[in-house]
Amino acid sequence: MKKRTIKDLFNIPNFLCYFRIILIPIFLHRYFLASCKEDYYLCAFILILSGLSDFLDGYIARHYHMVTDFGKVIDPIADKLTQFTVAVVLIYTYSWMWLLLGIIVIKDGMLALGGFYLYEKGAQVKGASWWGKISTAIFDIVAIILVGIHIPDSPISTILIIVCIILMGLSLVLYAKQLLQMYWECKNEQKTN
Repeated sequence: MKKRTIKDLFNIPNFLCYFRIILIPIFLHRYFLASCKEDYYLCAFILILSGLSDFLDGYIARHYHMVTDFGKVIDPIADKLTQFTVAVVLIYTYSWMWLLLGIIVIKDGMLALGGFYLYEKGAQVKGASWWGKISTAIFDIVAIILVGIHIPDSPISTILIIVCIILMGLSLVLYAKQLLQMYWECKNEQKTN
């Protein structure tokens, strides 16, 4: 087991990850107590702040050589917790959001379980792919719009959510294909050894 140092746990990029995690209950509190447009604007601002801190933590980690193994774990945890929380919250306002949440849960569950299985089998597990990053970025933008403008079950919100469903579904299929390919490569490699 690798020993973690204080420097690994408490560098600037990891603090930004902790900050994103702390923003989650603040967002929940403000969203469920929202009673006017300004409250929804504040909730959207919290999501924008979370997104900016996500960008900054990656930039700082790479640019200033502060990448740590712990950071590689905590960053996607902060991302997925935020994404899952926002999707769950939006179910209460937007009826199509349950389908998007289902796709997100299936995709992330498949990636976590499949990635762990392949890692245990000795495969070289790949990071996030461009299609996953694009679908997540579009989801983040749509979530900020849906939270900030707060347009329950309007034609615009339905179209935005359906676009996210299509992109997240495509991402699910492409990640499944990638995991299956990695599985067969690992299996073939084990046969030759």
